[in-house]
Amino acid sequence: MKRARLPPLPPLRITIPAVLLLFAITVGLYDLHQNTRLARHRVEEFTRQELTQRMGEQQDHLEILLNLRKLERVQEEVASLGTDPHIEAALLLDDTGRVVASTRRVEIGQPGRALHPELFTPEVEPLVQRAHEHLAGSIQTTADGEDLVARYPVRVSGDAGEPTAERVWMLVVQRDLSAPKNQARDQVRASVVQRSALLVVLAGLLWLFFHFVLTRRVARLVTTAQRFAARDWEARGGLTGRDELSMVGRAFDEMAERLRTTQSQLEERESHIRLLLDSAAEGIFGLDLQGCCTFVNRSALRMLGYTDAGELLGQDAHLLWHHSRADGSPFPRSECPILMALHGGIEDHDEDDLIWRKDGTWFPVERWSYPMREGGGQVGIVSTFVDITARKRAEETQHFLIEASTQLAELHDETHTLERVARLAVPQLGQWCLVDRVDDVGQLHRAAWVHQEPARQELLRELAELTAPDWSSLQPTVRVLSTGGPLLADEALAALRHAGDSGARYPELLRRLGTRTAIALPISVRGQTLAALLLVSDTPGFQYGPHELALARELARRASVAMDNARLYRQSQEAVRLREDFLSVASHELHTPLTPLRLHLQTLQRALATRGDGAGTGRLMTKVDKALAQERRLSQLVDDLLDVSRLTSGRLRLRLEQVDLVELTRDLAERFSEQARAADCTLRVTTAGATTGRWDRMRLEQVLTNLITNALKYGVGHPVELHVTSAGGRARWSIRDHGIGIAPEDLERIFGRFERAVSTRQYGGLGLGLYISREIARAFGGDIHVESRPGAGAVFTLELPLEPARDERGFRPEGSERLQV
Repeated sequence: MKRARLPPLPPLRITIPAVLLLFAITVGLYDLHQNTRLARHRVEEFTRQELTQRMGEQQDHLEILLNLRKLERVQEEVASLGTDPHIEAALLLDDTGRVVASTRRVEIGQPGRALHPELFTPEVEPLVQRAHEHLAGSIQTTADGEDLVARYPVRVSGDAGEPTAERVWMLVVQRDLSAPKNQARDQVRASVVQRSALLVVLAGLLWLFFHFVLTRRVARLVTTAQRFAARDWEARGGLTGRDELSMVGRAFDEMAERLRTTQSQLEERESHIRLLLDSAAEGIFGLDLQGCCTFVNRSALRMLGYTDAGELLGQDAHLLWHHSRADGSPFPRSECPILMALHGGIEDHDEDDLIWRKDGTWFPVERWSYPMREGGGQVGIVSTFVDITARKRAEETQHFLIEASTQLAELHDETHTLERVARLAVPQLGQWCLVDRVDDVGQLHRAAWVHQEPARQELLRELAELTAPDWSSLQPTVRVLSTGGPLLADEALAALRHAGDSGARYPELLRRLGTRTAIALPISVRGQTLAALLLVSDTPGFQYGPHELALARELARRASVAMDNARLYRQSQEAVRLREDFLSVASHELHTPLTPLRLHLQTLQRALATRGDGAGTGRLMTKVDKALAQERRLSQLVDDLLDVSRLTSGRLRLRLEQVDLVELTRDLAERFSEQARAADCTLRVTTAGATTGRWDRMRLEQVLTNLITNALKYGVGHPVELHVTSAGGRARWSIRDHGIGIAPEDLERIFGRFERAVSTRQYGGLGLGLYISREIARAFGGDIHVESRPGAGAVFTLELPLEPARDERGFRPEGSERLQV
């Protein structure tokens, strides 16, 4: 709430005499009131004392006359009181209230209360009663203060034979006070008038003094002060003398000298600070409490597009450069963070704000706002900001390239890679894009065409079909594929416009698609240009600059890497296919000589067994048995290679049937009993009830055989424990050995193809058993995992569903009895 402005004061030559006159009038009125009241009080007290003395004398005199029975003398005495001009009434009342004597003889014998009711009000009854009872007189002032009423008892002795020896009469006298009080008031008034007249004369003399002696000196001081206010530090009062005004004038002169020095220093410092602020790269502006601009440095002017600070100072900053969001929608003042920080007196930091230029464009900024305080109160806010256009562009570029690398890394096909490149380029690098490629035999193909607007995609498809790439064509992509170098701006745009036939359809398609500027870049792999990328923009005022060209080249480089990876992946897949074909063929070819070899050895074994004579036959039988064992081992290795080929190519078939896992485990333990004795191991089988499920018995036996063989191989000299149980629709088969154990870093590696955790010199094998076992388990919808630590043995656990189920890799039953991977 604003305070009301006081009216201006007149000059001192008028103000001081006027104040003195007002003082004289005020003092006179106060003196008149006080002295008048005091004089009236004195008159009243003096009259009271006089009346008291007179009434006392009159009381005694009347008592003597009444006791002498001289009633006439009493009446004369009372009547004589009427000679006093100030006595308004005097009555002597007997004990019945009748008038015995009065200043007016006509009143004698009449009731006093009826004649003078004003003297017998209810308020005076206690006084009358007191006078009768205590024989004490009293003098009271009437309510209007104009009269004194005296009531004095007069004792009268009774006659002989009367029952009462003494009676009490009452002398009542009314004394006028108005005349002496008026006289006293007149005397006081005359005295006050005299004193006030002296003050008036003094005021006149002061006015003359101020007018003729002080006014010119004060006017000179005022002129000097006005020149000071106008920053004229050369102004001087020039007053001489020892009076106070001269001292004030000399103080003004000293102050002017100091102010001139201080002003010079301030101007120098202000110029230095201004130079520092204008030299700062950050934009800086200050706002007052109303949000109006109070300061702006040169960097802020440059970034905002202004040349003169006067265009901004005093203007509403929010309306000038913070009025809208990036999409052009209004930015309410209630949501403006700068104004919120201003009104809240808090600091504010925004890493992603925007500011509008004078020409109506905007740019992203990082902004800091801090409240300005002075004398304990806030006077405004200062904000600094930096243009983060380059940073935002770099962040967007980095994000774009990371996203491009991520998406391209997921692809393993060259055609899909080029299609993805075209979709990534639009709309980041243009409104539409064409990609042409060269196949392995040198033929050109249009790999992709993408437009930013789905409604124009059909137009672009028509253009792509109308201008099929050919080595004799003038299209930008064909020139890039021929030369291996880029086409930029005008050169690419000219090539694009002259690429089609001279008919009306091709130019019409270009016009409808929008063609303002273009670039064409090669996509090269290992020094060979395999594809060309055409980027076209229709944005008004846009040109492909160094940033866009660098970004397009980075995209092309990543496309080159992706295409190279796709080619390598295709080649690696072909190599894998050839390897698997080789393994499959090799396995079958190896089985071909092994089968007759096994038959011949078995025939020889039976022949030797029927002869049964001589030590030579026994030695030969031993060698035949060893040859058969090596043949079985070689057959197992060939089968493992064949299984790897089947697993990789998805040709492994599972014949499902009801299998009793407990029975199968016991059969295998019996079968491996002789091998266990040879390894100084004891096979122990424990179960927790029957466990039956639908599995391929042969493949399940293969898995268990691999796990038992593995335990006997690495747990030599220690017992091997097998345990079978089932719960929750799943079978759990585990085997524990107490052998050398497995290091933690090898627990998963041992399930890889051709992977081993021990030296091949100490333990033989190809490293395929655990890999094949886990793959078969997963084909059943189960898995194998291991727990172990070095020197403490290992526990391999096989978990299988009791019923076949489709696993995460897509295994599915084939017919009613088979599961194929």
